[in-house]
Amino acid sequence: MNQRKNNDNHSAQDGLGYCLSRAAMLIQSGVDEALVEVDLSRLSWIVLACIHFDGIQSPSQIAKFVGLERTAASRLISRLEELNYVRRETDTSDGRGYRVMTTRRGIEVCNRAPALIQSGMRPYLTDLSENDVQQLIGLLKRVGSDVVAIWNADNVKRGSQTRKG
Repeated sequence: MNQRKNNDNHSAQDGLGYCLSRAAMLIQSGVDEALVEVDLSRLSWIVLACIHFDGIQSPSQIAKFVGLERTAASRLISRLEELNYVRRETDTSDGRGYRVMTTRRGIEVCNRAPALIQSGMRPYLTDLSENDVQQLIGLLKRVGSDVVAIWNADNVKRGSQTRKG
C-alpha cells in the first residue's frame, strides 16, 4: 500500500521539478560515462563545443555562454589546453586578452564526441520516438530562452540590495 502524509493525490514524482531533475541526472550520468573515452567531463565538453561549434573564443564570453563563473570556465579551458584540445592565442584586437581556439586534436574530438554522447543517452531515450526527442528539445529551449535576461535582472537586483545594505 502506498502511504502518503496528506490526502490529496499529489506525488513528488509527478512534479515538473522532480521529472526534470531526474531526467537531467540520468542523462548527465550517461554523457559523463560516454565522454570518459575522450578524457572529457560533460562541462568540459560543453566548453569545447561552444568554442568549436559556436565560434566563441573569448574566455568571458565562453563563461557567459555556458553559464559558469569566469574562474570555473578558466579552469575548464586550462584542462582542455592540457589535453591539447584548445590553445590560447593573444587577441590582436586587445593585446591584454587572449582567445581560445580548437587544435587539430580538439577538432577530432569534436567530430567524435557527438556520437559518444548519443550512445550515452540512448538507454534513457528508448521510449521516445525521434519526433518526441525533437519536441522535447524544442520545449526545453523555450524554458531557457530568456534565462540570460532573467539572470542579468537577478544580478542587478542583488547588486542594488548589497549596495543599500
